[in-house]
Amino acid sequence: AGLHAIDLPVLALEDGTGLAQQKVRERCIQAKNEDNSGAIVLGCGGMANLARELTAELGIPVIDGVTAAVKMVESLLALGLGTSKHGDLAYPNKKPLTGCFEMLS
Repeated sequence: AGLHAIDLPVLALEDGTGLAQQKVRERCIQAKNEDNSGAIVLGCGGMANLARELTAELGIPVIDGVTAAVKMVESLLALGLGTSKHGDLAYPNKKPLTGCFEMLS
């Protein structure tokens, strides 16, 4: 496993030079070869359009993290699941409202 950055701002993906896309490509190749990665998850929605092309070029899954996250949430909703309200995800303890919000208690 590894974590790689291209050291460019997100908006560089839209500047028309192709530099950011080339740096993403180079880092993906580096991750595959040096980290022996079997899959790569892109860390920015601005890279989404590169996933399919890089998957074909590298021969390993290159995943757009944003799309994957949305699909996971859709699946959870389709299963009728939601956020737990127990333990660390429980509703906060009730506290009295004061001042101009006191009437809402």
